[in-house]
Amino acid sequence: MAVHSGLKDILLVIDVQNGLSSAANFGELVTKINQRIDQYRQAHRPIVFVQHVNGDLPYDSQAWQLAPGLHRQSADRVILKYHSDSFFETGLADFLHHRSISAVEVCGLQTEYCIDTAIRVGHDLGFKMAIISGLDSTFDTKDLSANQIIKHHEMIWNGSFAEVMSEPINWV
Repeated sequence: MAVHSGLKDILLVIDVQNGLSSAANFGELVTKINQRIDQYRQAHRPIVFVQHVNGDLPYDSQAWQLAPGLHRQSADRVILKYHSDSFFETGLADFLHHRSISAVEVCGLQTEYCIDTAIRVGHDLGFKMAIISGLDSTFDTKDLSANQIIKHHEMIWNGSFAEVMSEPINWV
């Protein structure tokens, strides 16, 4: 089986939800995340979906739902979060420690909020954090394009808070 050698102990899919579908390259992002999910499944490694709940993504609303077509299976763990921090009062750190997981790959939304926070907090908690370059997205702002925000954060993360991996050649 052709599995990227950069697989970590677990994949966290963060906030890939309907209410964030206007993020830059959302459709392509979901496709690539699905391919990554499939690689983790082939390697029998766990996948956790993190789902944000707030005023814009109210619990059980259409906006709150995970993106249609996302390769989630009923046995996959879903963690709800009410803060940009996937570790804050979610039990995620305990879940990872209980399973002796040390290396965590993240992907999803939103680069400068929930992805950045997961990477930095995970790093502070002692996890080896990783992300594939471009396997996160965000929105254009008045001053910066989504692509500029993504590239800037990946530059900061790489070698300091996380391993930023190049896109694997063997995408399905």
